[in-house]
Amino acid sequence: MGGPGSSVIVDLEGTIAELAPRVLRYANARLGDAALAEDVAQESLAALVRAWRNGGAPDSAEAFVFAIARRRAGRAAWRRKLAVPLELAFGARAATPSPEALVIARDEAARVTSALARLSSRDREAILMVAVGGLSTADAAAALGLSVSAVKMRVSRARTRLAALLGDHP
Repeated sequence: MGGPGSSVIVDLEGTIAELAPRVLRYANARLGDAALAEDVAQESLAALVRAWRNGGAPDSAEAFVFAIARRRAGRAAWRRKLAVPLELAFGARAATPSPEALVIARDEAARVTSALARLSSRDREAILMVAVGGLSTADAAAALGLSVSAVKMRVSRARTRLAALLGDHP
């Protein structure tokens, strides 16, 4: 059915289909803004497509995509911090969902976000990549530029601290 290279396209499509929801969850957890998270996820996956087509599959597609998503989410968060004061100054307002539908979710999200904010940025990145992004510790290590044991330590430390902050003691 397909000519030479069609298995590469299938592998690329399968890889993207598997990574897309995970990188989107990671970006959303990192940014707290679904639209911005979708942009970051799309840009990260598009970079994978370009790299795959230009030079072949990277050693770890997961590490490649999540490293890009991490950098782009950081830039997006920085740009948003600059834009919010401008929006407030000029009276722009975002559409707000109905309070009835989101009150419990908002409270829980605020509780978890607050607990995550109290972690060190290094521990927070590691746990978001592993717990939310679904990366293996090896791929998270590659994305963060750390050893596998360092990522394991950071994730363990983050889980312990989050459990204490959220009152979820075993």
